[in-house]
Amino acid sequence: MKKITRLLVGLTLMIMILAACSNDNTNNVTTNDVNNNDLSEAVTYEPEAIDPNTDVCEICAMAVADDEHATQIILKNDRSLKFDDLGCLFKWLDENGEEEVGAKFVRDFHTEEWGLIEDATYVFDEAIETPMSYGIISFKNEAEATAYINEHDLGDLLQASDLQDHKWQMMNHEHDDHNHEE
Repeated sequence: MKKITRLLVGLTLMIMILAACSNDNTNNVTTNDVNNNDLSEAVTYEPEAIDPNTDVCEICAMAVADDEHATQIILKNDRSLKFDDLGCLFKWLDENGEEEVGAKFVRDFHTEEWGLIEDATYVFDEAIETPMSYGIISFKNEAEATAYINEHDLGDLLQASDLQDHKWQMMNHEHDDHNHEE
């Protein structure tokens, strides 16, 4: 009788461990009831931390600083693509499309907190210096973006939908360590 009890306890523990392991993944998956009662999965993607010692931009191969200009795409296969400038992210999208994109992230200019590209508000001006001189910075809300424009007396307010039609070109800013015209 003791052998059977030990066996049952052991099997129960193994089942609990296997159940716990099967739920330990990096994506939170939820099932939602759609209008026509079909079930679909909604996957939540999370941005990865930036390591300026090893992360390089997918487009320009420059180091990605852990700052307010860093952007990121998480592919549906969970691979993270990091960019040093929002313009580089859009150049990648132009070259590769969005079919495999799970989520796109930007950082708030003031807090450096990650947020979805679709939820942010943007300020564009040729005088705004960004790593690759595209001149666009992101804010978590429109009020902060408007305050930036008023405080610096420059810039145009853009919504995420405006970024698709934006003319992505580098401004002619020279930096200490490189020039974009080379």
